[in-house]
Amino acid sequence: MDTVLRAEELVGFASFEEIAELPGFIPENPLTQKNYMQILGWYRLSEKRSCCVQRTSGTLCATPHNHGWVARLRDGSITILGSNCAKEKFGADSTVFRDIGLAQNIKKAREREKRIAQLVAEGARYEARLQDWIIQLKASYHGVDDFLRGVGERFRSRIEQMAKTGRADVVVEGEIVRRYEKRGRSKQEIRIIKHRLGSLAGLSAVDKSQFVTMVAEMEQIKSAFAELRGGMQIGRKEKAKLSTRLEQCESVLTRGRLLTEEAARFLANSALLYCFLTEDRSERARLARLAMKEAGVDGNKDQAKGWFADQENLIRAEIRAERIRIAR
Repeated sequence: MDTVLRAEELVGFASFEEIAELPGFIPENPLTQKNYMQILGWYRLSEKRSCCVQRTSGTLCATPHNHGWVARLRDGSITILGSNCAKEKFGADSTVFRDIGLAQNIKKAREREKRIAQLVAEGARYEARLQDWIIQLKASYHGVDDFLRGVGERFRSRIEQMAKTGRADVVVEGEIVRRYEKRGRSKQEIRIIKHRLGSLAGLSAVDKSQFVTMVAEMEQIKSAFAELRGGMQIGRKEKAKLSTRLEQCESVLTRGRLLTEEAARFLANSALLYCFLTEDRSERARLARLAMKEAGVDGNKDQAKGWFADQENLIRAEIRAERIRIAR
């Protein structure tokens, strides 16, 4: 006759001494499908203990395990078996394996309840961390948005397109001209080459939806902490839903930190690279002045134009091109 597993009766054992003190425990006590009665609990030990599942040959499995299961046999005695030996020795359809599956679900549920209780107990600290990151996320996006708006719409459109395609390289095209004489007449051959100036970091930070979604997730988790802490009567399904949100807290905090770091990387890009992403004169002038400032040179708008022309000349000389232009 099968014995029904009762969640409240299952026990977790942290030491072998706890198991050995159980009335009826016998070392090296063989367990078979016929003499198995019920699972009493699980163990997780610092030292390994030999599995007592009996092989068809009559010998014990004896595989050493740090974790596994404590079982009662039909004669009332108690034994242990390794974590996965039931399936390997008896098969997935056996009563032993079925009971272990049920016990695993109970074990996971208990562990989850413990995690949730710990999270709720530290709710005030987590809510404060969430609020801090909400403020940082909003500030990070405003920093990105203010910069893009300050340059202009054409530049912004180009940056957003690069972010969507994942193409972070800034490339210019150089016009290489070869002049020669043929039959007494001057000839020239023009060749276009592509030259990579560098690569932009943090492009994904220009996507506002990421920040909006992240802040919304954090607000929901904050609300879940408040509801579970409030002591109000909450239904089982609603409690499970709120608990799931709490379990996402560390993950969301980590993703929030990574997103703010991505925004910081974007804002740290070289303004000189940005100059080669727009053909709009006003936008390029703003970026050139910023690039000049980054280079430690002070000057007005007109001086920035001259400074940027010098940078273009340096690039032309490097690749031996007569002209350079923004690559499409």
